[in-house]
Amino acid sequence: MPIIEFRDNKVLKLTNVLSRKVPSDEIFNQSKQIEMLTNWIKAKGYKAVGPMIMYSSGVKGLDADNNPIIDARIMLQLQQSDVRIQLPYKFEKELRVTNCLFARFNDKAEYLQYATSKLTLFAYENDLTLTNESYIVFVKQDDERLTADVFMPLKQE
Repeated sequence: MPIIEFRDNKVLKLTNVLSRKVPSDEIFNQSKQIEMLTNWIKAKGYKAVGPMIMYSSGVKGLDADNNPIIDARIMLQLQQSDVRIQLPYKFEKELRVTNCLFARFNDKAEYLQYATSKLTLFAYENDLTLTNESYIVFVKQDDERLTADVFMPLKQE
């Protein structure tokens, strides 16, 4: 199996998506936010299905302290569609992202950035424009390897 498989024109379709925004100061330490999301799901009696998804929209500007503002969210799909939401959570019955570059990554987690780099390089070499968004679906992880699907949408012409 190749370390990074590539495809274009893929669609990411998620249903019953619960998401939680990751504060800018916790972008590089998201374990607390993941734990809060999973605990909220359990406390409300909901059931998560499928893998965790990380969303990032790239740098949106700078805050008052000149730190980059990044829109990052942790997402999980729920079995239920009748979810009562309270802040800071958001719920979407369906999330459909079309015309994506896609990479299936299968190696050590520390090398995951190469999958996004491969997609970015492909877009550059083929004169395509990315939206600067990415969705990373954590398919499987153990002590040795990570399998993740990376979706990066292209701007619509």
